[in-house]
Amino acid sequence: MAKFVFSDPHFDSESIIKNGNRPFKSVAEMNATLIKNYNATVGKQDICYWLGDIMYGATKAKVSNLLRHLRGRKYLIMGNHDRGHSTTWWLSCGFDRVYEHPIYDAENYIMLSHEPLPEFGNMPPIANIHGHIHIMGYDFPEHSHCINACVEMTDYRPVPLQNPFLIKSRTFGR
Repeated sequence: MAKFVFSDPHFDSESIIKNGNRPFKSVAEMNATLIKNYNATVGKQDICYWLGDIMYGATKAKVSNLLRHLRGRKYLIMGNHDRGHSTTWWLSCGFDRVYEHPIYDAENYIMLSHEPLPEFGNMPPIANIHGHIHIMGYDFPEHSHCINACVEMTDYRPVPLQNPFLIKSRTFGR
């Protein structure tokens, strides 16, 4: 079983194609690419942490149908566009677990969140893997431990869950 992160797919959103400078001609092309890349990466027994912002205009039918086509166990850390629905609602759509707040993976010293979090002080090399910021680079001194996992940064696919600071790397392969 492997673990992955996937953030800010914004399924069904025309505006994210423009605002996120995504290389797609249509929502249908974007959705198809995201689904294809996801299933080419995540196996049936794998866990994928979704770092929020699943879909604009999310309905139970649309989200349930989407999740039925995606492999693995899906754990949602709710983003700003997901908070219009409760954790119970997201679970009823097909997520295996849903979190309203960031979670901590103590084994790998990783904080998973939707938005970047400020530094935690003098602690082990904690990485904060997050989404929310769709731009390629950002430089906030209080966020030097943050790694942006938005799909724009990960070639529109999930990436392995790992602490880049422990393996001496700051990027997910772009």
